[in-house]
Amino acid sequence: MSITSINTEQLRRMDGSEGLVIQGCGGDLQEWLDGINDMLTESGILQNGKRFEKAYTFKNEGLTCLLFPFDDVQPDVGKLAMWRLETRETFGSTWLTDYVENNLGGFVSEQYEDENLGMEMS
Repeated sequence: MSITSINTEQLRRMDGSEGLVIQGCGGDLQEWLDGINDMLTESGILQNGKRFEKAYTFKNEGLTCLLFPFDDVQPDVGKLAMWRLETRETFGSTWLTDYVENNLGGFVSEQYEDENLGMEMS
């Protein structure tokens, strides 16, 4: 299991991806990764022995956050949606797409950036 540090601009380039964001993760991030995996397994959200094998950490507004991408797991989305709502107050649980839209001003595509590189500001 690995945890990779990224910045918020990298998050804004993850358009088309989805995942679970946990906000305010203090202490040992590996313990967070293990703990969230255990909680989601016990809740029947992660099934067939699947676990989040990778996570991303980033800082925003003074908080250390973890992103658990859905790339390699197929969680029970209905159960996960309920779990996310139930843990919103405790963990600041939210979807990646909601986090980027509400906290970072939305996604940016590399194509958009390339098209606007040559534009001069007047």
